[in-house]
Order: sequence, then structure tokens, then C-alpha cells
Amino acid sequence: MTGRRLLGWRFKDRIPLWFKLVVGLLIADSALHFGLLWTVSSWALSSRDAAHSYRVPFRDGSIYFVQPWLGWYLDARWIGIGLLALLVVLLLLHRDQLERPL
Repeated sequence: MTGRRLLGWRFKDRIPLWFKLVVGLLIADSALHFGLLWTVSSWALSSRDAAHSYRVPFRDGSIYFVQPWLGWYLDARWIGIGLLALLVVLLLLHRDQLERPL
């Protein structure tokens, strides 16, 4: 068995660079997003100021304030969804490079 498998499918030759890049970006985005949300209570402010004006509410009732660019990123769930959709589209476009092992 080689490392070329993808849920019962594998690439005929080597793993293409586009696959490695998209999966790497998806993993990096997920790790950064979850890491920021998990640690928000240790670095974000609990009251608004001029630099930290973006409101980030949590289900437990806690509200934190972060810089607007960071708040935009934390609310940008479409990044991960978009990367996953891009991966699916690329796999469909390059399905001739995939094979199902016996």
C-alpha cells in the first residue's frame, strides 16, 4: 500500500501538487480557526475599545471583542467550505487521474 489512497480511491501516479496545496490550506485554515476560537478567552477583550470593536458572541453567553479583520476571519466559515468545494471540483475535473484499487 502506498500513501496515494483517498477513501478507497488512489491517484494513478504520484499525488498532484494541487491536491497537496488545497488539502494543506484546508488543514491550516481549520487549525487556525479552531485554535483561535478555542483560546479566544485568553487573548480577546471582554469590553469594546477603539481597536477591538468586532463583537464575537459565543453560545454560552460570553461576548468577546477583537480587531475587525480578525472578527471577519472568525466569521468567515465560507473559507473552509470553499476550499472543500474546490477540492471536490478539482477531483471531479481530474477523475481520470484516480483509480479504484482491486
